[in-house]
Amino acid sequence: MAFKPTTVIKSTAAAIFTIIAMAAFASASTGLAQSPEPDRYLNQCLGKISSRCAMYATAEMYHHGPLKQNGCCLEIYHMGQICLNIVTRHVIEALVPKLEATQKQVLIEKATQIWYLCVPV
Repeated sequence: MAFKPTTVIKSTAAAIFTIIAMAAFASASTGLAQSPEPDRYLNQCLGKISSRCAMYATAEMYHHGPLKQNGCCLEIYHMGQICLNIVTRHVIEALVPKLEATQKQVLIEKATQIWYLCVPV
């Protein structure tokens, strides 16, 4: 039997992701690092996207928000798919570890969908 996330679970995950993502952006901008090497890559990636566009990207994950209309796809393009994956996985694995594996996979798939939404193939 496959797990089907309910609207409540999706909304909760979206709220958690948004709050934690903003905390990650704030800690990266203040230079708080736990281990130098992985955080160096994370901080570089976080520096490539504004907090405004990070919020629109999160909204796009759950509500099909106005990501394209606000010029944030250009930031995501310049950020690159690898950085998008690094930030998404960091938020999921390090900052929201209590999510079930299925919920984590949904968030990773949503980040991939955002990449293909923003970058014409």
